[in-house]
Amino acid sequence: MTSLVLGIDTATPVTAVALVRCDTSTGAVDVIDERSHIDARRHGEVLPQLIDAAFAVAGYRPADLDAVSVGVGPGAYTGLRVGIATAQAIGQSLQIPVAGSVTLDAIAFATGREQPFAVVTDARRREVFVARYRDHRSPDGEAWVVRPDALAAEIGDLPLVAMPDTPPVPGHAFVECGGPSAADICRVVAYRQREGLPTQPVQPLYLRRPDITASTGPKSVL
Repeated sequence: MTSLVLGIDTATPVTAVALVRCDTSTGAVDVIDERSHIDARRHGEVLPQLIDAAFAVAGYRPADLDAVSVGVGPGAYTGLRVGIATAQAIGQSLQIPVAGSVTLDAIAFATGREQPFAVVTDARRREVFVARYRDHRSPDGEAWVVRPDALAAEIGDLPLVAMPDTPPVPGHAFVECGGPSAADICRVVAYRQREGLPTQPVQPLYLRRPDITASTGPKSVL
């Protein structure tokens, strides 16, 4: 049995969308249409356009969907909220399941590596997000945020897979990747569901406090 799945990721400057057919018995994912746009400031504007274009090219309607898979980060506050809120809105309106994947897991999955490595993305504020993997399917612990100059002491000589423009890590050369793929978000979810492993909760994975804080009330002028 196959299901039609919409994949979304907005955790990085890449806004990524994919429409795929997933074989629920084998976990195989067949990409029908995949597209992306790079602009860290335009996730909210670009995402609906990419989704509409994917359906138009593929000849499907949103009502044909069976599920949604979405990247939950780690990433920046605004970008993550755009992708996750869109996925949840589609799921609620169509009454279909929504499943999450750590965005770094999707980048790792695409490498096909069978030996230990780490994935690194730009966290801004002179920091990086990083996660270790035993192989491309198997995270080795949770993702975390760290300064590039402190990362080497934490990961040793592990190969680092990174997107272009990721801040350099002293003493390490990057194996460059093209960024997260929405089809790979779907592949991670499909793999974990087939293996009976939990998928990621559909909530933003920030890893640190936002730049702004809620007001504690009016201040005294006396």
